[in-house]
Amino acid sequence: MASQHLLLELSALYCQRDRHYHDLRHVADLLAWGRAFPLDEIQIWAVWFHDAIYDASRRDNEELSAQLAEARLPALGYDEAFVGEVARIVRDTASHVPTTERSKAVIDVDLAPLAISRERFLDNRARIRKEYAFACDEEFKTGTAAFAQSMLDREQIFHTPWGTEHEARARENLQLLVDW
Repeated sequence: MASQHLLLELSALYCQRDRHYHDLRHVADLLAWGRAFPLDEIQIWAVWFHDAIYDASRRDNEELSAQLAEARLPALGYDEAFVGEVARIVRDTASHVPTTERSKAVIDVDLAPLAISRERFLDNRARIRKEYAFACDEEFKTGTAAFAQSMLDREQIFHTPWGTEHEARARENLQLLVDW
C-alpha cells in the first residue's frame, strides 16, 4: 500500500501542468524500453525518480530527485544500500555517464528517445520547447544544438549492447538539432 501511495505521489509530480516532455508518458516509455533488459527493482525505482523533480530553469533536478528518493524509499522498508543505489543512478542521469553497472541500462533507456523515428523525435523537441518557454528561440536553439553536439562528440552515446543498436539513429536525430 505504501508503494502505491509513493507511485501516486510521483505520478502527480510528473503530471504537473508545466511538464510537456518530462511527464508520465516519458516514464512509461522508459519502463517499456526497460523490458528489453529487463530492469530490476532498483532500476525501476531509478526510472520513476530520475525526473521526479523537474524545472527546466534549474540545473539541479537530478540531485533534487535523488534526494527525494533518499527521503521516500526508506519508508517502504528499503535499506540504505538499496536507496543509495537508486539515488546514485538518478544522479548519473544528469551527465548520462554511468558510475555503476546498473546505471548503464537506465541511462540507455533515458537516452532512447534520441533514437526514435524522426517524426516522434521532432515532436519531442516541440514538447521540450514548451518546457523552455522562458527562453527565447535563439537561446533554445543554441542550447539544444550544444546538447546535441556534446552527445555527438562522445565516442559512444549508449552504454549497453541494446543501446548500441540505436546509436546510428540517435546520431542522425542529434545532427538534426545541430543543423537546425
